[in-house]
Amino acid sequence: MKYTKSILAFLFLNLLLVFSMIFIANKTRDIEKNNNILNKQISKITEDVKINKIELITHKNSSYLKKLYSLYFPESKNSYVPNIVSIEQLITKDKNIKLVNSNN
Repeated sequence: MKYTKSILAFLFLNLLLVFSMIFIANKTRDIEKNNNILNKQISKITEDVKINKIELITHKNSSYLKKLYSLYFPESKNSYVPNIVSIEQLITKDKNIKLVNSNN
């Protein structure tokens, strides 16, 4: 009977630690679920960015644009496809390029 108070104190302390560990484990599981959802969203966004980069590269290719134009307008007798101006041409301020202001 000499140690009953200390034994009860340690039992109470252990019980308190067990419940606090269960609480912390539950919160970390919620955080882990949120991280998995965010990782899936990030991977989807990066895949979309890769697709957009590929589309941008293919649309800068003028021969690709001409083929697309001929696919969508096969009956057109006018085979006019506008020239594509690159950023380098704009930087050099080529005299043949005329910029147009648009007031929308």
